[in-house]
Amino acid sequence: MTVSGAGLTWTLVQRTNARHGTSEIWEAFAPAQLSNVTVTSTQSKGKSLGQSLTVVAFVGASGVGASASANRLTGAPSVALTTTAAGSWVFGVGNDWDRATARVVGSGQVIVHQLLDNGSGDTYWTQSQAAPTAPAGSVVTINDTAPTTDRWNPSAVEILPSP
Repeated sequence: MTVSGAGLTWTLVQRTNARHGTSEIWEAFAPAQLSNVTVTSTQSKGKSLGQSLTVVAFVGASGVGASASANRLTGAPSVALTTTAAGSWVFGVGNDWDRATARVVGSGQVIVHQLLDNGSGDTYWTQSQAAPTAPAGSVVTINDTAPTTDRWNPSAVEILPSP
């Protein structure tokens, strides 16, 4: 897949596709506040597959720190990373190939966006910590407590605070 739009240069940060489906995190930096822009994702495969694109904008962030990925055939979705800066904020994305079913996020986390695609039977979601992390070197786990019987591919990224 490629991401384009808003007059920005988009760069792939993390891709997880060990199980059916793909979860990706992309980044772009704007020199000033943008308004009335469009961002699109284009699939690299010739056929149309289900997808969801969530764009999150941060004011004053200094970039991307650590990123991580995980995958399993079953069990509760979970991906962990170690933060590199105090005050960073961790976000995660995931896909569930097996069922269109809502996520139950772990403690201290919120759903940013979730698409239950009943046509394809897939779930696509974005979630984050409810608040930034205090110290650098913290292990942050982005996880769901349910469902636990499906294949999944989560990716996570650390958003660095402004210096």
